[in-house]
Amino acid sequence: MRMSSEKRNKLIGVGALTAGVMGLIWYFLIGAQEATLREIADQTRECTKQRADIRSAIGSATKIEADYDSATQKLASIEQEIATGDLYSWFYNTIKNFKASYHVDIPDFSNVEVGDTTLLYKFPYKQVKIGISGTAYFNDFGRFVSDFENRYPHMRIENVALQPVTGGEREADREKLSFRMDIIALVNESPAADKR
Repeated sequence: MRMSSEKRNKLIGVGALTAGVMGLIWYFLIGAQEATLREIADQTRECTKQRADIRSAIGSATKIEADYDSATQKLASIEQEIATGDLYSWFYNTIKNFKASYHVDIPDFSNVEVGDTTLLYKFPYKQVKIGISGTAYFNDFGRFVSDFENRYPHMRIENVALQPVTGGEREADREKLSFRMDIIALVNESPAADKR
């Protein structure tokens, strides 16, 4: 069956018009819906990631709290040893008690100097410095300094000067060293420190 050219042109026109309308429907309705669905899928993935991050943070909150409690207890323990009261007597007694198990002679203590901490900016403690001098054998002195700084983490030793002792009576005394050094300690000047 042959169609006339007029019918065929109308059929082609109707087909083209139908294809054009279907393309427009696809572009404006279905394409827009697909873009919206992609945005929703992206938002869902982001929310899922945020939820996982929040759950992870909640799960680690117990560990963080335990770490905080441990650090607070450690700080309180260290603050019990921080210098208070009569600072000269505190230094003298602390050093005297510590040096008892070492062969180190420390007869000279200078006056104490109290000032702002130079260790960290806006640190909540003051610092106190005292100069000491004495004699010891090299190994004894090294062990004393090492153990002192490890035992007292809130103190540090600075400006160490070593010289050989001259004019010793015995041969062993000639192997001794004369030393001078500054010891810097933290001072807690808060009202709670005075109540200890």
